[in-house]
Amino acid sequence: MHKKSGTVQVAMGLALLAGAIASPQTADAKDANGKWVIAVSLQSETEPIWHLWVKEMEAEAAKQNATIVVQYANRDPAKQAQQVEAMLGQKPDAFIFNPVNGSTAGPIVDEIKAEGIPVVAFDDVVLNSRTDYLVLRDNYRVGVLQAQEALKAAPKGNYAFIKGNPSWSGWPLIVKGYDDTLKGNSDIKVVFDQNADWDPAKAQSLTENALSANHDDIAAVVVMNDGMATGVTAAVKSRNLAGKVFISGMDAETQALRSIAEGAQTMTVYTDVPDYSIASVRAAVTLAKGEKPPSDKITSTPAGDVPTHLVNIVAVTRENLCKVIPTMAEGWTSADDVFGKADACK
Repeated sequence: MHKKSGTVQVAMGLALLAGAIASPQTADAKDANGKWVIAVSLQSETEPIWHLWVKEMEAEAAKQNATIVVQYANRDPAKQAQQVEAMLGQKPDAFIFNPVNGSTAGPIVDEIKAEGIPVVAFDDVVLNSRTDYLVLRDNYRVGVLQAQEALKAAPKGNYAFIKGNPSWSGWPLIVKGYDDTLKGNSDIKVVFDQNADWDPAKAQSLTENALSANHDDIAAVVVMNDGMATGVTAAVKSRNLAGKVFISGMDAETQALRSIAEGAQTMTVYTDVPDYSIASVRAAVTLAKGEKPPSDKITSTPAGDVPTHLVNIVAVTRENLCKVIPTMAEGWTSADDVFGKADACK
């Protein structure tokens, strides 16, 4: 979400030679101020969500007698590998690792673990190395919620699916949620199913194609995230079908919430931002102490089973919009942002 520098490869080789004698860091390995040091490697800092996550991590770290050191890879796998190597030089007690590419980030995790440092994977699964813990949105449940809301709004008719990209580890889980929820429903006919690669413009073009091919007879467009939903909504509006076609999303972005308030987009899925950060920091500190953090499930990966915390999610519709907005992370959005006036939900 992928390539290693020569320096990192050399370091990996040395780590492997030393693997037989490497020992985990002890439970008293703290900094000069007596705080646990948690290294955090995030894939990006472009969108506001990354800074909100870090703000919540810092707040929780203060409560856990810990401090965090953060680096952003800006979606460059080679840069992420170099940053991780540099952070290892600071002797952290644990790592929170959000891979640029979960499919190829295994060597970076191997390097961290060769130093005896536990790793909490954040928001994505590392497929080719087993992390010690995983904090992840319940993506299967996202698919279920989107499909359930589609059935409420459009219990019969033609359905179109606008998905992201299968390279993301959450993609198959969301799709399975769709399939399991709609399985055996003879009133639903899937007439279009394409990936838009998270691109709103491509999503708009695909939706226009789907509408044209079906003479505008589409009851629901099940869209994987809010970014693409903006394109889908534009296509639907251009046919004067706003409010007549179900449109889903995920992320609860402000623009999507405005569209829901207006009645153009039908629903989105909000992921509890503080829960993501709090669970990650707590797990990192617990692992640094040599203890096992509690988990909600076990995630099976090619590298082994990983204890997992599933982050809270909620379906957001026009009906519960005013109830959900006040529960969102501070700085995420507000009634004023969504409705254009602060007292809209009073």
